[in-house]
Amino acid sequence: MDGAGTRPWAVGDLTQYIRERLEADPLLDEIWVRGQASNVFRARSGHVYFTLRDDDGQLKSALFKGQARRSAYTPVDGDDVIVHGRVSVFPRDGTLQLYVDLVEGAGAGLDQLRLELLRRQLEADGLFDPSRKRPLPAFPARIGVVTSPDGSVWHDIQHVVARRYPLAELVLAPSAVQGDAAPDGLVAALESLQVGHGIDVIIIGRGGGSAEDLAAFNSEALARALFRSRVPTISAVGHETDWSICDLVADVRAPTPSAAAEIATPSAVTIAGDILDDLRRLQDAAQSAVSLADRSLDLGQRRLALRSPALVIARQRVSVDNSLALLERVGRTRMERERSRIDASLAVLGALSPRRTLERGFSIVTDRDSGQVIDGPALASPGMRLSVAAAGGTYEAEVPGGGSGGPGPGLVRRKRPVSVAPGQQMLPVSGLERLPAATADAQRRTARRG
Repeated sequence: MDGAGTRPWAVGDLTQYIRERLEADPLLDEIWVRGQASNVFRARSGHVYFTLRDDDGQLKSALFKGQARRSAYTPVDGDDVIVHGRVSVFPRDGTLQLYVDLVEGAGAGLDQLRLELLRRQLEADGLFDPSRKRPLPAFPARIGVVTSPDGSVWHDIQHVVARRYPLAELVLAPSAVQGDAAPDGLVAALESLQVGHGIDVIIIGRGGGSAEDLAAFNSEALARALFRSRVPTISAVGHETDWSICDLVADVRAPTPSAAAEIATPSAVTIAGDILDDLRRLQDAAQSAVSLADRSLDLGQRRLALRSPALVIARQRVSVDNSLALLERVGRTRMERERSRIDASLAVLGALSPRRTLERGFSIVTDRDSGQVIDGPALASPGMRLSVAAAGGTYEAEVPGGGSGGPGPGLVRRKRPVSVAPGQQMLPVSGLERLPAATADAQRRTARRG
């Protein structure tokens, strides 16, 4: 019990030791096993558990949910299957267990299963991620080609490029495309085009063939070389129905090598047509720009003409003329209105003026000595010298004496009736009444004689 060989092991330590020894064996770390599936059980967690058995033994197996979700095939009891995985110990139960990462029906070939396993591994490493795929250059100057120099692929690519885009230069990196040496040759040819040649895009491919003929393009080394490529790549392996790992890793997949050459190059005819279209668009744009400039210039000239000093002065002159005409009309109207008002006032004043009264045959009698207006017979005394103002002028008169002290000849009291010949009037003037014209004339003649 004292030596290392006699010291008792703890159960957990022993199972852990056995597990480490098993996982350190490279044979058991990557192993293919064929058998019959039994006791198949899918847990709620998504893991699939089953027993793999044949006539001589059995092995517990587990397909975890990540691999189970990616697998297109899930075994059922009694299926003959081929699985790939690693052998280890499940410490809790101390049981030997096969951890499966790929399971297929036994009808599938081993090469197909290996290819599927490689595809899953590379996918998990991100080699097929669409986000890392690069766009191809629109106008490549130099195109690298990885293929056999003796096959039809090289000839077809040259023909297509010469027809579509003769400006591009082709650079061949020759390599075997099938056989045991092909994978390493393809990798070397691809890497030789990475630097020093000014390559814009690389076409890698071969013509159609069997699965064995295309096997070189399914190698892991070539897939990782394509992933590392600094130059965008186009894979053109086999025919359109064929597929390879190379197709999945390259930036672009072409159905055939000729199609790859067309994808890599623009069409010179199309470019010429595009150039003509661009020229037409430029001409149309230039004409539109010139037309727009002409319209802008014309509009600017019209605006400038509208703002020119001569036009402004002319407009102001018209405005002043209109204002003067308006003032003249307003002034004339106001003058006419004032003239009418003045005429009306003058008419009123004329009607009220003594002159008009005199013109109607009345007269104003005043005391020639004192200037007092004699507006009635009571103020006239015999012998008083009078000044009589009439329409024709002023003349003098004298009140004759009378024995009774009454008014002298030619004057009567206001209310004393006066005989008036037919057609004569009697109008009041300052308290006196006008005598008939014949009587007044007789009195004037008497006054002259006296």
